[in-house]
Amino acid sequence: MSHTHHHYAPLRKVFELSIELAGDYQSGYKRSLLFFTSAFIAQGIAFCLFYPLLKALFAPTFVLSDVLFWLGWMAFFGLLFSVLKWKGHDFDYSGYIAEVTHDLRTKLGSALRQMPQEELSRYKTGELNAIFSSNVDESVIHMGVVASLFLQITVVPIVVLVVSFFIEWRLALVMLCFIPSVIPLYVWKRRAGIVEKSDFNEANAALEAGFIEYVQGLPVLRAFNQTGKNAQNLNVEILHVKSVQAKGIEASTLPLLIMGILIEVTLLVLLGVGSYLVDETLLALPTLAAMLVVVSRLSEPLSLFLGVIPMFDLMDSAFLHIKSILNTKPLATKEPNETPQTFDIEVQNIDFSYLGESEKALNDVSLSFKERTLNAVVGTSGSGKTTLTKLLMRYADPQKGTIRIGGADIRSMSNDALMKHFSVVFQDVYLFDDTILNNIRMGRAEASDDEVEEAAKAAFCHEFIARLPEGYRTRIGDIGGSLSGGERQRISIARAILKNAPIVILDEPTAALDTESEVAVQKAIDALVRDKTIIVIAHRLSTISGADTIYVFHEGHLVEEGTHESLVAKEGKYHAMWSAQQRIKAWNVAS
Repeated sequence: MSHTHHHYAPLRKVFELSIELAGDYQSGYKRSLLFFTSAFIAQGIAFCLFYPLLKALFAPTFVLSDVLFWLGWMAFFGLLFSVLKWKGHDFDYSGYIAEVTHDLRTKLGSALRQMPQEELSRYKTGELNAIFSSNVDESVIHMGVVASLFLQITVVPIVVLVVSFFIEWRLALVMLCFIPSVIPLYVWKRRAGIVEKSDFNEANAALEAGFIEYVQGLPVLRAFNQTGKNAQNLNVEILHVKSVQAKGIEASTLPLLIMGILIEVTLLVLLGVGSYLVDETLLALPTLAAMLVVVSRLSEPLSLFLGVIPMFDLMDSAFLHIKSILNTKPLATKEPNETPQTFDIEVQNIDFSYLGESEKALNDVSLSFKERTLNAVVGTSGSGKTTLTKLLMRYADPQKGTIRIGGADIRSMSNDALMKHFSVVFQDVYLFDDTILNNIRMGRAEASDDEVEEAAKAAFCHEFIARLPEGYRTRIGDIGGSLSGGERQRISIARAILKNAPIVILDEPTAALDTESEVAVQKAIDALVRDKTIIVIAHRLSTISGADTIYVFHEGHLVEEGTHESLVAKEGKYHAMWSAQQRIKAWNVAS
């Protein structure tokens, strides 16, 4: 990562995002901010009461009642400050935070469900996990703390400055000169923090890779007596992480040190200017003393603030991740909604390229699948056959062209309505860690146990399920890998049979199976596809020689279509693929 990208959000942005994230609890959050502001105004006033208090203490004639009067007011504002601040933190402690995090996770969940498949596939599972768990917590849990700290370092100094101007404008000017010098320190600390984080992550990743390589290579290295040499490389990585850490600590503590020095310098300047004014009798000594006390009191929240800056960065990056998901727009549904009358599929002049790719995955493709026919889509890998089936289910919208089911544009159907029409059986079956009964019931949530069993019988799973320790109630997790590929495949076909959708997409479900399982799965498929519009993505051509129409894809183009016989006779692309597969078969038999 180049360091030019290390932007950080200004505080205003962090605040706006907090309000946005608080969602339905905005009013509660704003109320807590109001309490904080009032609390710090009270604290500022309490500080300012040092002026009259010290004046009364050092008055030529000491009057106890005056001193007690100002002490009383000081105690009052001090107490007011504590009560208001406590009320402000109510947002954190009264369970609001838990509600906000729960709300946010619910919003994220529905955003993911609506998110176009193409967008979703760009996230790694680990990333999504992090966003759901730690990012939500990082951004919400610190909301109250960060807000209160930020208000403390802005409100208190402003109150003190305003009051000081009325009491002694010359010294207030000195204080005013000091405040802007905090801003560059803040900016520097934020920048240092961000650069340090990314450097540290890079160094750590390198160390991890080096370590894994070393451990994996140990047996070989031992055999050649070379363990020392590679340990040398690993050592370099370890030292690098150490130096990055040291540099990081230096970069983040320097601003704190300078802050301390700045406050000392301000106090010295105030003392110098103040002493001169006292000598010239333009200023009473107690006023100077009070001012020095007040400034030294301000130093604490300021250095505290520099300490919590890393929390801003945490919130900031967490916000960005959350926002990136919330801002992804679902694919738009065109009005008015249309409903398919039949289940023919019509694909017209489609161009499609994946996000960020300039190459077209499909190039001006037009074809039609007739209702209740068996259609096969073939081609080498990367020819566009899988992309075509993804687009039928609206994985993304093509850049050009339309797809219609029974005359209805798929863009005018809601996601749920569209998916009702499809059953899909993939090569690799995904079974959830739940009972077999519930895994099949995913095909149709409201199906009864008997209906599930019917579907299982139709898919030829009933026998092996009945043999399991708890039958249909057996959890997939408990039997782990004890189901064979063919058995898992038949469970997924039972799911599709139960769903009973009019269009069935088969992604060569038998490609990875041995002959015996293949026969069983093929029988299950025959039960599934009765009276349906069937689209098979085929890898082995022998399985589809009986198809009504075969579509041959090559590099994103539809190059041939027809029956098996007509395509073989044509001696084109299909014929070449067919003869290659026949040769391999003959070679296998011969050997």
